[in-house]
Amino acid sequence: MLQRKLSIIAPTYNEADNVLHFIERVKATLNAFDWEILFVDDNSADGTAQKIYDYAADDYRIRTIIRLEDRGLARSSIQGMLSAKGNLLCVMDADGQHDPMVLSELVARLERDNLDVVSAARRLDGRDELSGLSPLRQKISLFGNWCSSLILGRKLLDPLTGFFLIRRSTFLEVAPHLGDPGFKLLLDILYSHRNLRHGEVPFEFASRHHGESKLDCYVAWKFLTFTLSKMTGGMLPVSLISFLFVGGSGLGVHFATLYGALWLSLPFLAAQTLATLTASANNFLLNNLLTFRDRRLRGRQQIFGYLKFLGFSSIGIVANISLAKLTYEHFAHVILIATLAGLAIDSVWKFVVASRFIWK
Repeated sequence: MLQRKLSIIAPTYNEADNVLHFIERVKATLNAFDWEILFVDDNSADGTAQKIYDYAADDYRIRTIIRLEDRGLARSSIQGMLSAKGNLLCVMDADGQHDPMVLSELVARLERDNLDVVSAARRLDGRDELSGLSPLRQKISLFGNWCSSLILGRKLLDPLTGFFLIRRSTFLEVAPHLGDPGFKLLLDILYSHRNLRHGEVPFEFASRHHGESKLDCYVAWKFLTFTLSKMTGGMLPVSLISFLFVGGSGLGVHFATLYGALWLSLPFLAAQTLATLTASANNFLLNNLLTFRDRRLRGRQQIFGYLKFLGFSSIGIVANISLAKLTYEHFAHVILIATLAGLAIDSVWKFVVASRFIWK
């Protein structure tokens, strides 16, 4: 097997207590391979990158890439895979949950069945609870796998695993079509190229050695919007879907504020103004936190960004009313069609302006 170069890509963020143990386990496992480990670190605050650098001073097979911007698991993995030297690329975590002993099984399955990609599937549907997942996380993962199989059009054991092996030539073919699904890069790869020869190898998902899981509400939000985008065949971009969901929440905030103000006996004009400003603030903050997180505004930029958002939103409101009136007059006074047309032009206007002039 020495003629095949195996590159292990390990995205890291605050894994200083785990990386050295991970390296030792890989070195003990892959004696039969010509291998390298490429850590892609999202500028960890705990000195993860420095610890790897110090350890690897005398071992050219261990390298580190530090990312200061545009961070995230999927994007870090993609950059690492593009920078790797191997014919075979393996993405796995360095926190102890992915056992390096499985690597040999992945390579063997790939070579034996002449596959393009092989993934290590967590045993999620067993009766026993996994040591690496809480009961709630296990149920969420099962539901996510069900949704993912629906998107792919075929049932897989674990399309959401973060532990997989792919041929370099295959990845280079697929890479230009990949988005940013957060933790779920394998799903994006399998969806972007439906004809890939793919196999699965079951493995035991272990507990983290140190630290906490990076899965949070933002990652779940990214996966939800990514899934919905794929269900539309990619016609609706992930960022637009997120923007529309935020806009829907703003509508609820608007009416809640409006009726609350009216209940407090405020004049309608004052209540409507307060509701509009509150809903706009809600939309701006959520879009800054979720939709455009990678271009998030901070400090004073948030204030100027909010003022811009209000200004551009007022133009969208005028366009909304104008198109709604025009549609109402030409569609036999059908209120629903007119209203939807107005909301559509308002939403598209706000999204285009937000992505180009506010969150550049």
